[in-house]
Amino acid sequence: MTGGKRAAPAVPTREADAVAIVARALHDPVASSHASAGVDVAALIAAAARHRVFLLLGWTLRAAGTLEDWPVEFVDAFQRAERHAVAMDCVRHAELVGVLAELSGAGVRPLLFKGAALAHTHYPAPHVRVRADTDLLVAASEVGALEDVLGRLGYIRPAETSGRLVSYQSHYQRMDRYGMVHAFDVHWRISNLQVLANRLTYEELWKCRVPLAALGPTAVTVDDVHALLLALVHRAGHHPGSRNLLWIYDLHVLAGQLSVEQMRQVVEIAVARGLGQIVGDGLALARDWFGQAAVDPVIDDLRARGPHQEDAIVIQGPWTQAGVLRLDLVSLPNWRARGRLIREHLMPSQSYMRARYGVRSNLLLPGLYVWRVLLGMPKWLRTHKADD
Repeated sequence: MTGGKRAAPAVPTREADAVAIVARALHDPVASSHASAGVDVAALIAAAARHRVFLLLGWTLRAAGTLEDWPVEFVDAFQRAERHAVAMDCVRHAELVGVLAELSGAGVRPLLFKGAALAHTHYPAPHVRVRADTDLLVAASEVGALEDVLGRLGYIRPAETSGRLVSYQSHYQRMDRYGMVHAFDVHWRISNLQVLANRLTYEELWKCRVPLAALGPTAVTVDDVHALLLALVHRAGHHPGSRNLLWIYDLHVLAGQLSVEQMRQVVEIAVARGLGQIVGDGLALARDWFGQAAVDPVIDDLRARGPHQEDAIVIQGPWTQAGVLRLDLVSLPNWRARGRLIREHLMPSQSYMRARYGVRSNLLLPGLYVWRVLLGMPKWLRTHKADD
């Protein structure tokens, strides 16, 4: 057992209170050095882990010299988790560098974005930015070449729906000799929501690329301005209404490194692309949770302009899949495209159906399509709460 103080008798802690303590400690690790006194340590660890900031919290406290002020149980749990995370990150790093080199050799030009990129550009060490996969944005015309490379390297694409409109991403994974799973989430548009999919294109983001030397000579990511915009769009489009601390902290660190001129660019792009409300709401969360005062002028500017007709309409609270489909249908340009999207939802490919239901014969497919629709109807009407 190393460092830390013996915990005082634990007081049952509500989850919301535990999350608030974690957020305050991330924002000001010195002033909050005694925040854990008398609090249920297990509840703090669970809250930080569920919000995927446990490693970041421990690192932040240690860097501020206040880790030893926290209960010994917390310190021990952090040190164990960090040793495991560092080992995993070393393996993941070697795999990622190798895959990126292979893709470059095949003429594929991936842009790293979201967690895997931010881990190396905006966090004190890559292992503290928890992530389950590596997100790549590629040109639609290069997806086939990318699949060839990943297939040759042993990556498998799980059964998932696909089509021209139903999804703009695909997933690939493989297990290495250590039993560790490596996963890629490949996008050719920035969101699966039709209302957001084309607000920023691969071609324009590629022009704003910057080197990501930590992952090899061919690795690139987007510049800080567009990284912030992508993080805001991701939260609004894939996790509407989420209060997950990791995603909010991403916004915090991204906004905190922008100059006044870069902030002005964020506003200009947000207004021009109909992202004003998304940007204003997301940055307000970063300010409210982590005291990011630098975003105040941006929020004030966007709110003073008021909503614009071009602003992307996104779901802000609890949602249903039917509600998402309605939003997608409204956003498509014509009835032909709307009909295609409905068909792709109702009638996924035969290869998907065979893999999904474990059948080989096409004779069973008509019945399975009917079964899929009947089984899926309640799910489409079920309300989904926003991720924490």
